[in-house]
Amino acid sequence: MIKALLSTAVAGLVAFAGAPTAHAAETAPIDIRMTLDKAQDVWESVSEDGTGWSSRGSFDFSVLLTDIGEENERGATVFLSVPDELDVQSWGDGWSCEDTEGGIDCHHPDLVVPGEAWPELHFRANSAVYVQDTIDVYASTGDYAPSHEGVHYYKDIST
Repeated sequence: MIKALLSTAVAGLVAFAGAPTAHAAETAPIDIRMTLDKAQDVWESVSEDGTGWSSRGSFDFSVLLTDIGEENERGATVFLSVPDELDVQSWGDGWSCEDTEGGIDCHHPDLVVPGEAWPELHFRANSAVYVQDTIDVYASTGDYAPSHEGVHYYKDIST
């Protein structure tokens, strides 16, 4: 599937192209929390298949990255993979983000200590058409392979 290939390519890019490094095979020591900002016409469900979000209109969600390792980490890189049908805007204190093929790339330069989080990253998503796919976050720091978190998403256009 194209999304799986894109995710693999993104994981490779985030882990840096070039010579292998000490952490390249290890997953980044980052805990990723995706939080749906409650609003009218948006719902969250949890099942054995994972977390799911459904909406009838635009919706906001936040991503919080926390250093769960044993060392200080400088800078965080995030790739938000979204279905092509979603129009997504991003913002957050100190974050620089840009649209890219398949989603949004974001970077924050701050150093955090173990247990500390980078500033929250916010997104607003909307689609005028039916969507059933996933929204995925890949986050890394230094030369680690990216951590991943995702949710199933369904855009309800029924009347």
